Amino acid sequence: MNRPVQRLIIIALAVLLVVPLGVMGLGQLRGPSSEQQTVESGQDPQNPENRPTADPAAQPPRPELPRPAEPAGLTEQSSEGAQATLTYLLESYDYMMSSGDVSVWENSIDPNCQVCVSFLSNAETLDAQGGYLVDGAFTVHSTAFEGTGEPPATGTVVADFTQEESILVDDPTLQANQLAEVTGQLIATIAWDGERWRITDMSIAPPADQAGAPSDSGGPEG
Repeated sequence: MNRPVQRLIIIALAVLLVVPLGVMGLGQLRGPSSEQQTVESGQDPQNPENRPTADPAAQPPRPELPRPAEPAGLTEQSSEGAQATLTYLLESYDYMMSSGDVSVWENSIDPNCQVCVSFLSNAETLDAQGGYLVDGAFTVHSTAFEGTGEPPATGTVVADFTQEESILVDDPTLQANQLAEVTGQLIATIAWDGERWRITDMSIAPPADQAGAPSDSGGPEG
């Protein structure tokens, strides 16, 4: 994969959590879309979006955020532990995207969660390209959990969140991407692995006016 394609996919993944699935769709994780392929075939392969160039020294500096500490709940087989796991994932997102350190997510996701693993892979690629996220912190307003078993072994966590506006510097030689503040609801399936909770899948709930539309993630209609 050449560098321009990597950059485009990273942009799509960086906004995946904060764009309704009806707009972005989980299909973005399965390879370049027709729009991406059209852009990829543009006249300038080094700048397919035709963005203005930028002086790397004039870019907003890479944030130096402290590594978030894991809450004790991640290793508690309880409703509270499940909710703490998703909250931690969201609240450590800006650290991962600004630092390229994916270890904050690795222990809280299932290796078979394609969405989760794609975020890790692309955060690493973004870092390797000299890119990073500025701001973009998540605030989790509330969470709810529905589980199976006693104590619960699997279940679903729903989190209402706001992500502050942010700047994505995906290529220091090009104008940075401005991402607006977004409020939404994240739905994650979760499972207890014997030691801790792990996210097995996650998606954004569609807006209320699209609740009856088919799910982009392949699940049943709302």
